[in-house]
Amino acid sequence: MSGAVNVALFPIPSLVAFPGTVVPLHVFEPRYRQMLKDCVREERMIGVCHTRKTIRAAKQNQTLAEAMHSNQATYQPQAVFSAGYCTIIETLEDGRLLAEIRIEQRLQIISEIQSLPYRIVASIPLLDEPLEDSQQLAANADLQARINQRLVDLIGPANPAFATLVQGSEWQALAPEEFSFQLFQTLRFDPDVMQMTLEARSSAARLGIILDLLNQ
Repeated sequence: MSGAVNVALFPIPSLVAFPGTVVPLHVFEPRYRQMLKDCVREERMIGVCHTRKTIRAAKQNQTLAEAMHSNQATYQPQAVFSAGYCTIIETLEDGRLLAEIRIEQRLQIISEIQSLPYRIVASIPLLDEPLEDSQQLAANADLQARINQRLVDLIGPANPAFATLVQGSEWQALAPEEFSFQLFQTLRFDPDVMQMTLEARSSAARLGIILDLLNQ
């Protein structure tokens, strides 16, 4: 399919990643250690995705040494995820990897290319609907301002540094699309709600979801 890109998948239950954020990883499973090394060498993106269900559960009561030498649970990934390129920060003496993925874009699975030892999928970018008109842009700016004020009201008293960040010029200058993703570098909600937010096809939809969550 035109525009499709092959991406290796790292399914992690309850982890929803958004463009513009950084995902730190501590990787011990053999298949995923191999995946990270392969993707760095081949310059292939890695998709970090929330899961739909467990296909095969991990064995119970394993030691770290046992987990280091056997694959753990296998999951069915969500069809929409975010991906970016991996940097291996450190390889520990026992082989575990400390790494990070700088998330660049949202993607949607089209088909599976490889299932073992780790999953590779063909995917296409998940883009927002065409740019909104001036009235919608104004509405987005209003939603963004209301979210920022709500964040200050809710979190500011307990975390003055966060309030300073939200009220700073750099944060205030974020475009609605970037803002609606970047917010999740700091905040965490129910993973299924975050997945719904990730799949939303406009800044207005994402901002509306976020404001509703903050008002609950």
